[in-house]
Amino acid sequence: MAGKVIRIGKVSSVDYENGMIKVTYPDLDNAVTDDLPVMSFNGEYKMPEIGKEVLVLHLSNGTAAGIVLGPYWNKRNQPAESGPGLYRKELGSYPGEAFAKYVGGVLEINAAQIVFVTESGSVTVAELLALLGR
Repeated sequence: MAGKVIRIGKVSSVDYENGMIKVTYPDLDNAVTDDLPVMSFNGEYKMPEIGKEVLVLHLSNGTAAGIVLGPYWNKRNQPAESGPGLYRKELGSYPGEAFAKYVGGVLEINAAQIVFVTESGSVTVAELLALLGR
């Protein structure tokens, strides 16, 4: 194979500890790759779910070597919200479970519980609100 090839496949299995996945290519009789590393985006860790479509960059030495670039937006995988100036990062396993959102100078952190942790201890938002009498 000459040059690099970008393919679309589906996550077949996930090795969470090592940051690797196997990808199935339905258009190649469901051929499954060896373990491939997932792009870390500067140390960010969020493994794609089994069945999720991903882009894979295969290196010039064949389809046995490559790197998973990650999922992408399409008709089956749409953003929870969108718009100009919006930054939203999904933090949970499914959209809306936990996320950070920034738009118009306001940063929101949404989760069932938020805990601030420092060297001197930790405190939840609920505990802070109780201190304020709310």
